[in-house]
Amino acid sequence: MKKFLASLLVAGSLFAMPTVNAEVKTYEGSDEYIMSEFETIDIAKQRAKQKAERNAQEKAGVYINSFSKTRDMELVEDEVVAITCGILSVVDVKFDVKPLEDANGFLIRATVKANIETNDVNKWLEKSAREKSTIVIQNKELQKAVADQDATINKLQEQIKQLKAEGKLSGKNEREKITQEIVAEDKIFLANQKLDEAQKKFYNKDYKGAIKLCDESIKIQPTARAYCGRGGAYGVLKNFDKTVSDCTQAIKLDSKYAMAYTNRAAAFASMQNYEQAMEDINMAIQCDPTLALAYNNRAAMYLMAGNIQEAFTDASKAIELEPKLDLPYMIRGTCYQVMGNMAQAQADFNKAKQLGYKG
Repeated sequence: MKKFLASLLVAGSLFAMPTVNAEVKTYEGSDEYIMSEFETIDIAKQRAKQKAERNAQEKAGVYINSFSKTRDMELVEDEVVAITCGILSVVDVKFDVKPLEDANGFLIRATVKANIETNDVNKWLEKSAREKSTIVIQNKELQKAVADQDATINKLQEQIKQLKAEGKLSGKNEREKITQEIVAEDKIFLANQKLDEAQKKFYNKDYKGAIKLCDESIKIQPTARAYCGRGGAYGVLKNFDKTVSDCTQAIKLDSKYAMAYTNRAAAFASMQNYEQAMEDINMAIQCDPTLALAYNNRAAMYLMAGNIQEAFTDASKAIELEPKLDLPYMIRGTCYQVMGNMAQAQADFNKAKQLGYKG
């Protein structure tokens, strides 16, 4: 029984998809970035490339959404974005750099060509429900970080324009202050780039590669997301001590980071430290009451402790928040079984299997 419940805390099983003939689709994306005189050309090119790649991702996402419907995959938008980011591979990039006529700096236009393979879309169904959910969460966090960083850079560039117009950028101190702010944002950008690459490695089950890229991101700019991501990869490799260490560091950097508590709780549970696991999972839910994985994990721990009503309530909440997560159906089905409601138990077990759970 404990072995079964532990599996509900960590991962589900694989759901096989019939192999089809692989097909490569190529997409072109273009976008531009205006570089100020305080930035470096190399970083500015990478910013333009990132924007062009996102343009290609949007185009590929339309295809992935259409392709998935022909395979009855029933993907939601967040899944489509996560899949696209995970499988899109840039094969060529070109830059067109032109000096700005009315200011110091350059207009940089990047054009990328990127490929996806249709079999890589099918591989989404081979992932456990927990893995899918984790990838979606990680991708949403990364996309938000990228958007926030873009907004900060845009704000800095507007500030530079305003200061120039007011004649306040002629002094050494003012220019050094702006330069330092740009350098700080460049570090965040480069760290995010490493995490983007790490996310692709994680998607493709190259967990050691993901760990290496998180290492590089941390060296550039230590962030809670980098430590939590590395901790999650260590967890998949069953190196739970390192998961605990990394998630603890993530929490030190961001005490409200729900996924860090969730990952650390799963590691503690795997180490049979259920008291600490419950404390962490309660914190995760307190930090983010919409995190389905946290309710799933707490439901499993309640069930292990024999608290059937609490397990039932949390499993139902996880299902409400994320209906495509298979594990809560297994937990709630077990609760129904204990309560003697065999019809509802079987309905939940069937739903879990339909979603990919195989025990």
